[in-house]
Amino acid sequence: MPLTLIPETGAGLANANAFASQAQVTAVLEASPFAAAWAGVASDTRDQCIAEATAWLNRLRWDGVPTTLTQALAFPRAWLQSPEGYAIASNSLPAWLVQATARLAFWLSQQTSTPFENTGLAPNTELALPGGVRLPPSRARLHIQP
Repeated sequence: MPLTLIPETGAGLANANAFASQAQVTAVLEASPFAAAWAGVASDTRDQCIAEATAWLNRLRWDGVPTTLTQALAFPRAWLQSPEGYAIASNSLPAWLVQATARLAFWLSQQTSTPFENTGLAPNTELALPGGVRLPPSRARLHIQP
């Protein structure tokens, strides 16, 4: 059965499973060297990669707090600031999060296997990245420059 992608809208959806829609990811990747490769990925596989990228990013510790008690994902967040100190709206997703989701989804689409046997990290698991980079659970923060 194909996965139904439910992108977060900024409303704190209880059933969201993606930080970006397939159209948003495609738009980000069209402006990159990865556009042709992403175009060759089947639609169902794209949705799976977007959901998996979201699951990976969702497990990181983020500044701020979720805006609702019932939202499925870590975003939207209240009291979140940009690296420059500007407030990030709590009723939307930051553009850098959509970009990170797109790039990670593309990377996943090009893999024949993933570093994890299941669909994500167990709590307090060290994150091992290609090239020998390791993020212990207490340091697993993602900082992406726009």
